[in-house]
Amino acid sequence: MKNTTLILLLLLWMVRVGAQAPADLAEQLDALVRAYEMTFNFSGTVKVVLDEDAVFEKSYGLADRSFNVPNTPEVRNSINSISKTFTAAAILMLVEEGKIDLQETVATYLPILRSSWKDQVTIHQLLTHTSGLPREAGIQAFGEQSLEEQALLVDQLGVLFLPGERYEYSNAGMILLGAILKKVSGKSYAEFIEERIIEPLGLENTGVYQGRRVVERQAVPYHFTSNGLEFTQRSKHFGENAGGGLYSTVSDLYRYVLALEQHKLLSEASTRLLFTPHVESGEGEAEGYAWSIKQFGDEKIHFAAGSGYGTKSVIIRSPENRSFIGITSNWGNTPILNLLRDVFLLTKGQAVTPPSENDLARPAEFGRYAGVYKFEREFLYKHLGIDRDRITLQAFENKMFLDEELLSKKGAGRLGLSYTDELQISFNGDEMQININGNLLTGTKITP
Repeated sequence: MKNTTLILLLLLWMVRVGAQAPADLAEQLDALVRAYEMTFNFSGTVKVVLDEDAVFEKSYGLADRSFNVPNTPEVRNSINSISKTFTAAAILMLVEEGKIDLQETVATYLPILRSSWKDQVTIHQLLTHTSGLPREAGIQAFGEQSLEEQALLVDQLGVLFLPGERYEYSNAGMILLGAILKKVSGKSYAEFIEERIIEPLGLENTGVYQGRRVVERQAVPYHFTSNGLEFTQRSKHFGENAGGGLYSTVSDLYRYVLALEQHKLLSEASTRLLFTPHVESGEGEAEGYAWSIKQFGDEKIHFAAGSGYGTKSVIIRSPENRSFIGITSNWGNTPILNLLRDVFLLTKGQAVTPPSENDLARPAEFGRYAGVYKFEREFLYKHLGIDRDRITLQAFENKMFLDEELLSKKGAGRLGLSYTDELQISFNGDEMQININGNLLTGTKITP
């Protein structure tokens, strides 16, 4: 998610800060989200708060497609990397108790490590993603390792740059924070988060995943793939997960944000550390402790987002304007940042053009081309980043997909991706021709 915030950044610069929301904002928001539901299969919940007044909260789609169970605001969703903000707050609690020093190195708290960087990387650098550690530690989706076992996997990695030199997002670094939290507190990650954050704040629909244990009112995550619609696991692995192991609702997330601002969890000084722009991470964007900080004119926005196999979530908060937008989704193909952008623009009184399902390619016209097409693997990888020699054109719910990508009609007999004109698809008998940025790829149909 981190690398996909540019579209939000560019469009928010165009917004006139402080514009008044129209009286019929709720109706406009509902129409907008329904357009995303009809066009992109959005499934989830959207909440909008303006000046601490909840002006909109509504759910769409199904929490469970097998049993036709609708989403509601009380249905829990994985919040993935928004979980990192809970871990950061927990670490600062231990800092306030004098049990952790932000400028001390990892070696101080995890003596089991043997890497050369253990005496260089500080807690502050882990919190700001400036440790130099890689993004991932190689944990498999089926993995059930403890945080200590995960830390030993991180211990085998080298750093990509000198610690503190620059920003680079790292889930591996968040593993170490979780292991440190567990070691220093003497409690499991789940116990600490639940006892020190979730229970005191009364977050009744928030919790920490523990292995494969069933969670009541949990939305089933779905993702459309080259094999069609699949349900997926709720988080990226089954082990302890300090970087993405929580579930919640948009209303609980709003209560959590308010509690941080009201210093119910941390002192004013510690809370300020969460939202201080410690390091630049892009144009107009900086990083606090597990929060991104964006400045637009006089308005400062706190941003956190997460993405899993079949779930996406995002929250933004403007503390000065007292506004909040939260979106959770159990449909992995949701263009959630586009939806966030359009919701934000509507709250600022800006005109928004909703996506139109009329632009989509339909099976009635293109269904006869559905099937599996074989290409030269080298060309698919070079031009599309697909490391195989086959692509599936398939129909689902009166829509056409190229593997998991939703397709629009781009002209007579031509298809393309719904969000760009760079890729065009045409057919000649049993051949599929893909033109991407002037490069022509030709595949032959191998299934009827």
